[in-house]
Amino acid sequence: MTNRIVYCLLLAVANIGVFWNMDDNPIPDGLDPTTVKEFINGAFEDMGYLGRLIQVRAYCENRSELVSYCDAAGILLQNRVSKVGYAEVDHMLVDILTWGLYNQAPSNLMIITKNVSEETELFGVLEDLKLLNYNILVSSLGKDATVDLVCLSTHLFGGGKPVDQSISSHGVSNKLAHVANTGVFWNLDDCEIPDDIDIYQNVKSALANQGCHGQVTIWAYCEEDKEPVPGITLVSAGDETARFKKMLRDILFWALQNPVPCPMTTVPSLMVISNMSRNIKFAYVLQLLASRGYNVLLTVPDEKEYICSVWLYPFLIPSLENFPICKKSDKSLHDIKTGIFWNITGCTFPNDIHLDELNENIKSAIKNQGHNGEVSIKAYWEGSSGLYHWLHGTITLQERVSKDEDPSVTLGNMFVDILSWALDHPAPSNLMVISKAISQETELSSLLQDLESKGYNILVAHAEEAASPVLPPACLEWHFNTLIAGGNPITRTNYSRDVLSIVQNDLSFLRKDCHDTKGNTGIFWSIEDCPIPSGLDPLTFFFDVKKVLWRRNVSVMAYCDQNRSLDDFSLNDNLHITLVHTADKYARIKKMYKDIFLWALENPESNVLVITKSMPFHITYVIDDALSSRNYNLVLADPHAVGYVNSVWISTSLFGGGNPIDPSGRKNLPSSQEVMAKWKITS
Repeated sequence: MTNRIVYCLLLAVANIGVFWNMDDNPIPDGLDPTTVKEFINGAFEDMGYLGRLIQVRAYCENRSELVSYCDAAGILLQNRVSKVGYAEVDHMLVDILTWGLYNQAPSNLMIITKNVSEETELFGVLEDLKLLNYNILVSSLGKDATVDLVCLSTHLFGGGKPVDQSISSHGVSNKLAHVANTGVFWNLDDCEIPDDIDIYQNVKSALANQGCHGQVTIWAYCEEDKEPVPGITLVSAGDETARFKKMLRDILFWALQNPVPCPMTTVPSLMVISNMSRNIKFAYVLQLLASRGYNVLLTVPDEKEYICSVWLYPFLIPSLENFPICKKSDKSLHDIKTGIFWNITGCTFPNDIHLDELNENIKSAIKNQGHNGEVSIKAYWEGSSGLYHWLHGTITLQERVSKDEDPSVTLGNMFVDILSWALDHPAPSNLMVISKAISQETELSSLLQDLESKGYNILVAHAEEAASPVLPPACLEWHFNTLIAGGNPITRTNYSRDVLSIVQNDLSFLRKDCHDTKGNTGIFWSIEDCPIPSGLDPLTFFFDVKKVLWRRNVSVMAYCDQNRSLDDFSLNDNLHITLVHTADKYARIKKMYKDIFLWALENPESNVLVITKSMPFHITYVIDDALSSRNYNLVLADPHAVGYVNSVWISTSLFGGGNPIDPSGRKNLPSSQEVMAKWKITS
């Protein structure tokens, strides 16, 4: 009796979760979500519950019509069911179980619905939660909500009282009544049980080598009954969809029955053996469990699945898009646009010239060279001197270096804006840079030469006392004071438009078939930071990376330190990898950033995959914003930051009692000649 009183007191102050099936039990006529939520709060108070109402979650077939009203009421509304591949996810059931992870028993759980018969899956889930000492309340909404919001649990779950733990459950709890320290959930459709080995002992040995010394229990899910396997519980769960739902539900129940202790003296381990790339919802659930302190382990059938599910984790989310075919560009010098990027630090103008007059003079100087298109000017500054000139002008002004940039990897807003502008203005557009001493800005000079090689008309202006920069033959050069007066460029002995004309003609020819670049993929891989994982064949791994990508042309640029060769990574020239040498990781980031944009200029509406662990957030954000908003399909992958799993096995290694994959790199690598010899033998 004392235990019962204590239990009731705990329930009275325990958290409350409400899950509302709007399809089965819609909002009564004359009411709105805000009013219904007030009725829910009042009903709990009338029943003597004083705990905190965590959140009301509602579910329906189509949320679009009601979502704004529910948001205003503080009710989270989402679609009841979604399908991803073969996986059909009942979000209400999944959310009920994940709610339990954050609100351990005893807690109060209310379901608002009219259909909770014993034949439904919802009934089985609620009865299993009842076995775990959750207080289950089932209610409905009728015409008179204040009267009809009553507890129906008397008929279903004993009026909210705890039931005998020996009751046979319609769910999974009777199978997991005495769960082990490590639970293994195995989808046999993705990975068959090998013959002639003691699979249970080998799996247990592999787990023990990684510190999982508790009892191991394995559940294997199949379509129909199979021959018994020693140490493995076979679960017949029907077709792929039913098997997925059953496995996901059992994982969540296992987690509820194996909470992570506080303090963490021992940590429950959970292993999934499955193709994760086909089960997106699994990744979300496993990430939730990992964030709650569970030791989450994964086994995949082969290296290709490892690449999809772990090494290139974002590929779990469908990334393919149907891009529109780009339009042919036949621009003449009379209508192409000119973008001017001006570093005003040390390169300002006299006080007696009005900013609007300056603007017109610069445009006039450019027009006199045959460029009559629209001109835009952006100016950049460092410090605060001289800004009063720009307060009422027509020129956009911003800081050259953002305050939130990592000082060790500073690109500068002008550098970033030039590349972003180029994406919106294909060659032959005009790009002008105004700076006091361009010759001293090596990165900027290199960028201008790269853009000129892509067919852009490059224009520069600098202080008269500054040395002339190394410029392409077709580049027009002004002294700054001459430019702002509307004058002509410097006469250069090596000036020639012939080379640029050839480049532009080639680009014009290619643009006639520019749709051929649609779907191309550029891989920008920091191979120094993200080497091929230890234990995997490098050539097989590389070919598998290309297999899981889009089917169009794939080009690979691998970034590494100086004096490194493909042989150092057990790769060779036959793989068509461009090795890009840089001085250090910071130079590697800058070089990769520039190359991504230059490649994108030649491959409109294509796919860009960036593989690195060292890209600062502010640079990642700029790349994402620039490419994703311009019909590029961008995937940022960090093999070292897969949040949903701690260790990963290839199935052959696990079933042989071996070790998981080491993503940090390979040791004692064979030479590329040895690997190629092995490749020829096996192929």
